[in-house]
Amino acid sequence: MNGLNECFREKIKLEIEENRIEPACNLPLQFVYGNGPTDAKVVMIGEAPGKDEVCFGRPFVGKAGEILNEILLKTGIKREQLYITNVVKYRLVKEGSRQGSYRNRPVTKKEIEIMLPWLKQELDLIKPKLILTLGNVPLRALCFMQNCGILEIGACHGDVFCVNDNMFHIPLYHPASQIYNRSLKEVFDEDFKKVRIFLESQEG
Repeated sequence: MNGLNECFREKIKLEIEENRIEPACNLPLQFVYGNGPTDAKVVMIGEAPGKDEVCFGRPFVGKAGEILNEILLKTGIKREQLYITNVVKYRLVKEGSRQGSYRNRPVTKKEIEIMLPWLKQELDLIKPKLILTLGNVPLRALCFMQNCGILEIGACHGDVFCVNDNMFHIPLYHPASQIYNRSLKEVFDEDFKKVRIFLESQEG
């Protein structure tokens, strides 16, 4: 993946130079790329890396990562067998309430569109059997890639969609959603059981 990462890094630099992306707060972009085996049968896609991900250089290592690890352990899905990435490959930040502090910000539609070619390259390279999108942002990104109507996670979480003859997609809530809405924990658990059932059905 290193060669692909370097190509992407140069692409982002070009976008910035052409003023199509403006780095927030005049900070340099903090990149975090996908992690996992390039022959993974399952690709998991989040929104963008946060502070912890930047620190460790891997996606989903903060609080959301802890929740994800817990549910993977419960359902018997091994994290080391997954390829985990984000739609946006750098931290999205804005100035915090204290001087010199920063916090995460939402991704823009324009940023999603600019990132799509990179995400498509990842999926074309790995050719997973199953794509798991975590939250609305990666769900919308996949909808953009397939030129289909925009779906909302609340209406389709846990459902199985056919991307093509060899690839399927299950939208899931983002693990961090449980931090703000504890009632989603049960939903998240049930949806991951459906993921496990789907994977078992493909092994037969």
